[in-house]
Amino acid sequence: MKKLFIISFLLLSVMTMYGQDSDTTLLRKLVEKQVLTQQEADEIMLKNQPKTQKKETELIPHKIREAFNSPYVNFGGYALLMYKYSDVSNVKHDLTPRLVFISMNGKLNNNIGYTVLFDFANPLVHELYGIWAPSAALNLKLGQMKVPFTIENQFSLTQLETVYNTRSISSLASMADDVMKLQNGRNNGGRDIGINASGSLIKMKGYNLLEYGIGVFQGSGISSPEKDNYKDFSAQVLLQPIKGFRFGGSVYFGSATYTLDKEIAPVATHVRDRWALSAEYRGDRFYARSEWLHGNDGGIKKEGLYGTVLYNVVPKKVNVTGKVDYFNKNKDTNAEVIDYTIGANYYFYQQCRVQLNYTYSDYSNKWAARNSNVVYAQFQVVF
Repeated sequence: MKKLFIISFLLLSVMTMYGQDSDTTLLRKLVEKQVLTQQEADEIMLKNQPKTQKKETELIPHKIREAFNSPYVNFGGYALLMYKYSDVSNVKHDLTPRLVFISMNGKLNNNIGYTVLFDFANPLVHELYGIWAPSAALNLKLGQMKVPFTIENQFSLTQLETVYNTRSISSLASMADDVMKLQNGRNNGGRDIGINASGSLIKMKGYNLLEYGIGVFQGSGISSPEKDNYKDFSAQVLLQPIKGFRFGGSVYFGSATYTLDKEIAPVATHVRDRWALSAEYRGDRFYARSEWLHGNDGGIKKEGLYGTVLYNVVPKKVNVTGKVDYFNKNKDTNAEVIDYTIGANYYFYQQCRVQLNYTYSDYSNKWAARNSNVVYAQFQVVF
């Protein structure tokens, strides 16, 4: 307390002489030199913020956050309302609340925290984990979380360029089209239950040269009990030789319990292995990402390859995007499909946006599906 009192007095003097920008710089230096913890610095800044007049509309969001949030408990979330038109569906026009996520996270101290993510539209716990993060080089998570496999799988739906995930990712990264859905009957959102270590290493000027993630997972999907006596393994390594450009690879070795044919085959445990190569570039206005994936589901070889680009027409306001995705669900028979997607995103407030996508899907004869035209419009609110 004595240390906090002395530093608060010094900071009050600095505020009087130099203003808010100098305060922030000094606090940052004190934290870097470990004179203050980040929590102590935040408390001092909060106490000594100038009493400026703000519009009532600007104050309301801050009042709400202050009423419910603290360093130990922070509430947030997002909601997606989606319209879909498909020329091959029986119901061609559909408007539905896709999901309503409520999140709760916080820190018990500087190193220990937790996260909970719950969907109210389709009631289910999607994430529930504790985290110990002694440094940027080591973040240890225990619970239900994203699996370290591919770059796109790590994205929140609020960050994704398009309304839906790429078909290749959805089919090979524990999502709606993965065989894991046959095991527990749900879209697992790229998540599973287990323990995961991740971090950033070799700090360069403004970025980290290497990022990694490695974990052992139950292999049963989210909010599901174990189905067999095997555990799954996943790992990812990404290099960033220059700022904004990352590339690397990821693997997943595991199993899933389901039937290959409901009419003649019994439920059994099948191999579920994946490999992926990834590359990503992020500039001021231009973004690009491409990933190649290979999978083995019970002896059935699968392959995916996609590329996506995005250009910020008006930074933080309007962008346009395009994506081409090739997926082969059985390489022995060449059951292929190519999805061509174009879209636009309009941000009307921070992370809140309206999305518009058009996708043309070109199926091979072996896939046994009609070529389709689909339009998506999605309203996204982040709070």
